[in-house]
Amino acid sequence: MKESVLESWKDNLAVPGKPDEWECKQLLTNIGVPVPKGLLLSPGKPSGKVPGPVIKGFSFPVAAKVCSSEVLHKTEKGGVRLNLFEHDLPDAVESLYNAFPGAAVLVEEMVRYRGCEIILGALYDSAFGPAVMAGAGGIFTELYNDVAFRLAPCSREDALGMLEELTIFPAMSGYRGLEADAQALAVIIEKISRLAEAFQGEECQLDINPVVWMNDTWIALDAAIVLC
Repeated sequence: MKESVLESWKDNLAVPGKPDEWECKQLLTNIGVPVPKGLLLSPGKPSGKVPGPVIKGFSFPVAAKVCSSEVLHKTEKGGVRLNLFEHDLPDAVESLYNAFPGAAVLVEEMVRYRGCEIILGALYDSAFGPAVMAGAGGIFTELYNDVAFRLAPCSREDALGMLEELTIFPAMSGYRGLEADAQALAVIIEKISRLAEAFQGEECQLDINPVVWMNDTWIALDAAIVLC
């Protein structure tokens, strides 16, 4: 990954050093990691109306989420509205504006998937340097504690080896008819490991949770980056 891409991204953050979900996903897109189709609605007063491009350009249902670097645990704080159709969206956006004054709202197409949820991560530590992580994701990440690590950057073969260490790996290789491509996920891990390398010298942490398999593609549904 070119350092210029990372530096340009950091220079354009709305709040220096504190990226929100929209900005995190822009960085992921820049390095070739797929994310859901989305549109950021700027902070504003509740109006009961949603801009036309949202209505015209999206496949429903959609999700609406508070988007702020100050709100990291959106679900726990009531900042997520799911399974919204065209007639639901204006009220959902208005409720988020009311609940989180001054915050933007992110509208994304809902991703329907069947199978495992994966967490991917990257970090730079002053003692150990850059590293990448993969494991069982979703709401049970801490419960399962099914994770593997490699120093970054890592090769695609090393990334696949990480996945093979996981207890959840059979869910990526045809278990009970579940379909997913571990090789394709290894490609994404390799890209994330190069992002970790690009953060060289700056302590940071990236969490992508969950990453899911849909329509022959791994998609990052949520992402957060903490810069120190």
